[in-house]
Amino acid sequence: MSGIYKRVVSKAAATAFISLAVSFAISYAVVPLLGGTLDGAGLVMTLVLPVVIAFPASAFQFLQYERQALLKRKLASTVGELETSNRLLRQANAELTLERSQDPMTRLLTDDAFRLVLANAATYPDIGQLVRLKIDGFEAFEAAFGVTAGEMAIFAVAAAIRQALRSDDFAGRIGPAEFVVFMPAATPILGSLMVNSVVAAASVASFATPGGPSAALTLSVGGIACAPGFDIQAALDRCGFQLQSAEASGGNCSRWSAEQGLPLYGGF
Repeated sequence: MSGIYKRVVSKAAATAFISLAVSFAISYAVVPLLGGTLDGAGLVMTLVLPVVIAFPASAFQFLQYERQALLKRKLASTVGELETSNRLLRQANAELTLERSQDPMTRLLTDDAFRLVLANAATYPDIGQLVRLKIDGFEAFEAAFGVTAGEMAIFAVAAAIRQALRSDDFAGRIGPAEFVVFMPAATPILGSLMVNSVVAAASVASFATPGGPSAALTLSVGGIACAPGFDIQAALDRCGFQLQSAEASGGNCSRWSAEQGLPLYGGF
């Protein structure tokens, strides 16, 4: 006999015994008061009926209770498993979202992910700095030193950018050799310091072919100040114009927007 039925039988038997005792006590006290005697058929009915009625009725009730309790335990276990599954699913979804939002080579944000984060940054109450950086002559560099060297150059610049970012800053890779950084609540001076840090770190990387020429990485940089509520595409375009101006000047320099009374930077 399983545990549930053992509990049902024992509880029903106890209930029947209590019912029998109560019935006998009532009959023993009341029947003499009515001028009768508790014997014969009356005694048999007093002893048998409570057992015949109480045992099956209480057994049925206790069985229903045990089944409901078992269902509740199973339901609680299922709910716990579902919560665990949902937690693992949320974690996996977060990891997948993070993976999709990051450029696999540089671990910087993709173009779409950067724009999404930048949309939230447009609501910041302070002026921020938007900076676009591009490796000078990347196509010629890759042709001279090979695809592997080009990937190493991209990785070196991305690592320098990650190292230079503050805790609230974020960066993305928006082209084969082009990067973008947004610095919330930052002045052009802080933007310039970030650029100098990136340029200094990237310039350490040197590339050469056996018996051939060698080259160090240089960057062209464009930067602008973004007032609260700025238009994302307009800001990126205006920053791109500053970058093109730096490239047109021969590269290895930066151009910062002179709007909003901000100084124009001609170099690093």
